[in-house]
Amino acid sequence: MDIKKLPFEPMNEVHQKEVEILERLLEFIKNQKELVDVYNEFLEDVKRHFSFEEDLMQKYDFFAKIPHSMEHSRIMDELEEIKKYKLADYQFLQTYFEEYFIPWLINHIETMDTVTSGYFDMIGVTIDKTP
Repeated sequence: MDIKKLPFEPMNEVHQKEVEILERLLEFIKNQKELVDVYNEFLEDVKRHFSFEEDLMQKYDFFAKIPHSMEHSRIMDELEEIKKYKLADYQFLQTYFEEYFIPWLINHIETMDTVTSGYFDMIGVTIDKTP
């Protein structure tokens, strides 16, 4: 899956790691393999991804931190609900990820994350290590 590169490189690194895990998860769904471990890995990575961005938005007083964080919360709620109730429903999972989550992720990166990344880059944010 190709995703837009952003001006703030640490966000690209976080996104690339998430895409790699997501692609593995999609392969497990397609082949109807046991999903618990790879789904948990994906979920934990998404949590780290969102926390990474939210911590920076808070630290550097990003002007759109509230709507950006609300989008993260909404998606996390969905992913947690899937873990509780839908993890054995491979058809649902395939539809959800291909028709909803992936388009959402691409749009989120191309809109909210592009603005956020540009802000971090503009003010010269540096970090020691990406999660």
